[in-house]
Amino acid sequence: MAAISHDPGGRWPAGDPLVAEWERWHSRRLAALRAPDGPPTLVATYWLADTNIVPGVDGIWSENDHGVELSLPEGADVLVGGQRERGRVVALGPGELVGRRLVFPSLTAQVTTRQGRRGVRLFDHSRASRLYALDAYPPEPSFVLEGSYEAVPGLSGVSYSYALESLPREVEVPGVVHFSLGGSDYAVTPLLDEGSLLLVFADRTTGTGTRPPSRFLLIEPPADGPGRPGPVVLDFNRAFLPPCAFSDEFNCPLPPVHHRLSADVTAGETWARFAGEDLS
Repeated sequence: MAAISHDPGGRWPAGDPLVAEWERWHSRRLAALRAPDGPPTLVATYWLADTNIVPGVDGIWSENDHGVELSLPEGADVLVGGQRERGRVVALGPGELVGRRLVFPSLTAQVTTRQGRRGVRLFDHSRASRLYALDAYPPEPSFVLEGSYEAVPGLSGVSYSYALESLPREVEVPGVVHFSLGGSDYAVTPLLDEGSLLLVFADRTTGTGTRPPSRFLLIEPPADGPGRPGPVVLDFNRAFLPPCAFSDEFNCPLPPVHHRLSADVTAGETWARFAGEDLS
């Protein structure tokens, strides 16, 4: 693991179980990113309004009000959720914004939705070895913060900009997280992501010590779920780079103004290193 030199004097002692747990988390992150269809392997998105054929994928794509299907040629199959499927394969089901991963020998295809348009993302397995290091600050206890969560009845709309969209959009958020850092108080509005609260943030290291435009942090909601208030923990040691740090094809949310922290968050992941890049 590559790491940026940083020693503010508040480090956990060597051998502490929390350090070992963080190292396992960091190793799992690196392994997932190096998977055959991990984020660094996303090479293109083909919009179904423009084409029904995706280079490298045998078959015809079709969309309707209920989703997206791929019609495979006779004798061809694809691996979906560990099972071989043939004929007409459901790639995106009713009400879904992101579809199942369709795994071919050298490529993975996945339907995504952006501003009402459906497209097929293509992951090139041969690019899995591009990422050779994931830099991170050493874990430090001062960046494990106690906060509180306030649920918003009926959800609330917050304006988020996105990396590949020209205009911001209103996104529903489940509540507000309150915490203090570096002498300042914050009230942030994270997104709901598969049951966790996803904080999209920037800080004074963004663009210098850490990769712009942002980093992500998952926060476990209170024990009674995101619909109820309660205490939360923000462990910035587990701040991680968003998918768009690994491929320009990802459409990541950008931090709203009230998520731009006036502190140096010298914790968590900092930079991705790719084979062949010029580091001069």
